[in-house]
Amino acid sequence: MSISKRKHPKNKSKSQRDVSDRQLAVEQRITQLGSQKNNEFGKAKYPYCTKRLLLAFARFIDNPHAYNNQLHDLNYCQSIVYGLQTRQRETCVKVMVAMCCDLEVETYQIGKPKLEHMDTITHNTIIKNYEKCWGETICDKRYYHTINLLKMADYLVIDAVYLQDRDLLADLDLKDDDLPRVYSKPAYKSLTQKFISIFGLDNDEHVKKSKLRSIANRIKMGLKTVWVCYEAFSDSYVWKKRQRPTMTRTDATTQQPRERYPQGRVIKPSIFGGNYTTDH
Repeated sequence: MSISKRKHPKNKSKSQRDVSDRQLAVEQRITQLGSQKNNEFGKAKYPYCTKRLLLAFARFIDNPHAYNNQLHDLNYCQSIVYGLQTRQRETCVKVMVAMCCDLEVETYQIGKPKLEHMDTITHNTIIKNYEKCWGETICDKRYYHTINLLKMADYLVIDAVYLQDRDLLADLDLKDDDLPRVYSKPAYKSLTQKFISIFGLDNDEHVKKSKLRSIANRIKMGLKTVWVCYEAFSDSYVWKKRQRPTMTRTDATTQQPRERYPQGRVIKPSIFGGNYTTDH
């Protein structure tokens, strides 16, 4: 008597997995980009733990109600009645892949660790990552609209950065032409713990080992994940170091601190459902 064996999900046929062509193509490309041998870049674009995160998020394309409806904050961020279209969900996954090419797996910050601090990256860099990863272009309107969707769902936090080229108090007799220059840099970008926790990968042994291996490699190279910026304080500037972006904001009415969702907007529960705020 023959004994039937359960096939691994990757080895199942398309009909067995009931996956659309859109999601299947995205999953295959994510797996390819996470492989050291099977992509045109000669090395993996991200570690195994990030690949597992992206493959889990890719299920959003076909099934926006997956993971016990925890992705509803994104699916219904534009309307409490009508969810995102399949094409919009696919773009969300593709943009997330482009961002995760520069994801730091310990703090979930998007940037490039350097010897002194972590450097921020521009949206143009992410757009170029998108074009390299997917072999297609994305217009600015569609890209920034997708970024706004991720921000409204509280999956992505972006904070502006302003720097000063020298200390104002070093010389109080400066003329107008010699005053320090204050300028902006690419904004801080970071995935939220709310997004990471949806997929339940923290208890996966292989994911844990991959994260520890990536962190050990970064420490071995002496790279830092601390963000540094100048912050206005009275009439001077002070250095500020932080590991995570600001997650709270002051309520305009009560003047009390409250959690930032989404981007400072208060979400009221709806009788129609859809606008779930389980973490808030």
